[in-house]
Amino acid sequence: MKKFLLLSVFFLLLFTNSLFSQETPASYVEKAIAIMEQNSVNKKTIDWAAVRKEALKQTEGKKTIRETYPVIRNVLGKLGDQHSKLYEPEVVEAYFKRYKETGKEFPYPKDSLIDKKMAYITVPAIANFNQKDWDEFVTVFYKKVKDLDKKNPKCWIIDVRENDGGMLSPMLKAVYPFLDSDNTIGSIDNASEINFFNYKNSNIYFGKRNIATISIPDITLKNKNKPIYILTSKMTSSSGEFIAASFVGQKNAKIVGTNTQGLTSDNSEFKLPDNAFLVITTGILVDRKKNQYKEVGKGIPADIEVSSKELSDYINKINKL
Repeated sequence: MKKFLLLSVFFLLLFTNSLFSQETPASYVEKAIAIMEQNSVNKKTIDWAAVRKEALKQTEGKKTIRETYPVIRNVLGKLGDQHSKLYEPEVVEAYFKRYKETGKEFPYPKDSLIDKKMAYITVPAIANFNQKDWDEFVTVFYKKVKDLDKKNPKCWIIDVRENDGGMLSPMLKAVYPFLDSDNTIGSIDNASEINFFNYKNSNIYFGKRNIATISIPDITLKNKNKPIYILTSKMTSSSGEFIAASFVGQKNAKIVGTNTQGLTSDNSEFKLPDNAFLVITTGILVDRKKNQYKEVGKGIPADIEVSSKELSDYINKINKL
């Protein structure tokens, strides 16, 4: 899950009970399919009449909304993007809570000055919708980066090897001080329209639409133009791949590692009447040169190949450059 308007969701949740009480299993499935048909990036490849007929037949005899979830997941599988999902209401509710409320470990970035010359920092996956956690994520990241910048490193190492996706907005704001331009990553939708993700005045934009606000003061790096190495692995996925791709084509940046996982698509969230979410792949990743990363499983290629899982092997490779 990546793009999201928090205030819109909370507003919509106020009306859920009255809407849900009017829902039948068949009408629920119809609404879910209508969302897919309108928004899926692969909508033109699907025989929607046949899909709808099969799904409604599978829905016969279902007495509750929850019993239709396997039917909807079956339709999601037919979209062919390997990225669209259905999240149950209780899962969605947990996504709004802070990490400490759910007992999960907060994804703090790790940092160090390797060999007294390489400024190393990770960009972990952050996977909730909580504004306070987003603020904390960016605040801690910026503090660590500023401390590293004061040490006048010879290069930067930004590690997304274990970033398997989540919320793009806080991750994008975190790395924005390293990027050399706007329009570094975007997506192309089912109408072949390209929109880019950008940051300005505490706001994250998708095209002209404000999709998030993170009011943490911006930072400027004096060593921004030093070489930047983005570490990737097969685990790097989804939003993690968007972060890696934002550096593709930047003159002082190189990707070091392996091809990423290949879930290089842009997901959007749609609320169903029972507060479940359909997460639909609505676009394909494009980089600053508008190159598309369309093939599922292909991923983002590395400029410098490293197949090892050991950080030391990545560092040794960089030292030899």
